[in-house]
Amino acid sequence: MKFLYYLAAFGNNDIPVKYDILIHNLNYIYNNIKEKFSIVINFYTISNEIKDNIRKLDFIENTYFYEKTGILTELFLTNPYNNEIHNYDYILFTLDDVKIINIDILNMIEIKKKHKIQILSPKILNSTHPFMNVFNNLTIHNFLEVYMLLLSPLDFDTFCSIHTIENKWMWGVDLLFGYYNIKAGVINSYVVNHVFPSKTYRTDAANMCNEYMRKYTKYTNYEQIPKDYYAISQKIDNYI
Repeated sequence: MKFLYYLAAFGNNDIPVKYDILIHNLNYIYNNIKEKFSIVINFYTISNEIKDNIRKLDFIENTYFYEKTGILTELFLTNPYNNEIHNYDYILFTLDDVKIINIDILNMIEIKKKHKIQILSPKILNSTHPFMNVFNNLTIHNFLEVYMLLLSPLDFDTFCSIHTIENKWMWGVDLLFGYYNIKAGVINSYVVNHVFPSKTYRTDAANMCNEYMRKYTKYTNYEQIPKDYYAISQKIDNYI
């Protein structure tokens, strides 16, 4: 299996902690899948020391580093290395403050294939919304917060296609998986921790979100979406 760890944006703040999270996650994944894998890191700011340290890890096969000033989608949607994605079987797309507690990549892949889930997340401790962390089974979602996602290359393309550079904090799009008919889910037996609370500029993010809604959907603001969709569309107990 050719596996890719995709770090959406490595931020300006709390870099020592986020670096520790990154190294923890990379070691965890290697010990879990027992194979070399590759990594993409989108850097907000240049960090040659971190680059050098990642290159020294003997289980990292290829490194793709991209540097750009901006916020989230301004980085990962413009990364020229995204054309390398289709050389891999699966991608773990993650934010820089999400620390793995307990996941099994190979089992998640099997669950993803068996239930034809396009975008699969583990349970997220300290998520914004409780629908990401209060269940114990496999849940199929109309709403799915983006913290750590298991994707195929085609799923990665789909995920990127529903985002825009202008809506850089990604607000509101996490409520549109059902609307876009994308099958998303959370496997709640595997757990990661969202370490830092969101520092989004709420007013700006909400304005960008509502502009996105008006341009790309039938809605004029994100508060209208829950009138048409429940967060959870299905719960599956016998998911293995």
